[in-house]
Amino acid sequence: MDLLTANPLLVRQPRRFMADISDYEIHDQSGRWIARAREQGAGGGVQVLRQLSSSTEGFERRVHVTDPNGALRLVIRKHWSWMTATTSVSLPDGQPVGTIEQDLKFFRASFTLLDAWKRQLGTIEGDLVGRDFRISDHVGHEVARVDRRLPDLGEFLTAADSYALHHRYPSLPEPLRTLVVASAIAIDLVLREGK
Repeated sequence: MDLLTANPLLVRQPRRFMADISDYEIHDQSGRWIARAREQGAGGGVQVLRQLSSSTEGFERRVHVTDPNGALRLVIRKHWSWMTATTSVSLPDGQPVGTIEQDLKFFRASFTLLDAWKRQLGTIEGDLVGRDFRISDHVGHEVARVDRRLPDLGEFLTAADSYALHHRYPSLPEPLRTLVVASAIAIDLVLREGK
């Protein structure tokens, strides 16, 4: 099983109490570890600034997704934001895959999936409580779902979140497939990290 083919893809943050570094463990349905996503460039000064700020949700975060051998697979970068966030996804060589753009909608989380030339590939629509997200292609056909799972007992007092990405099809055309896989991390970076 691979990062792009695992179904469901389980994304879980390790338990953490004071750290403000984006960190995710990615597993297949059997619980086998298939990737790690960890923020880069968040040195001591950045972490101190985040600890002193009441909210760091607008801060930039750059996450490297690596396979179990440590090889870089994807770079997911949430850019500085104020009202809405842009998250870019690129390959290890820097080639852009596309972006996940947060839409300005009240009461619901919503995103647009764009390719590297800013052509719309699909959308992400969240429910009112931000637990269930429907991913559709450019004609509105559902291709995947992301659900934020309830924390287990040991996670209730930490900042850890867990997500499950369920594909409806064995494969999607690129770059939509890669953007769908990156969406579970992008949703968390935009809606949960820094709050």
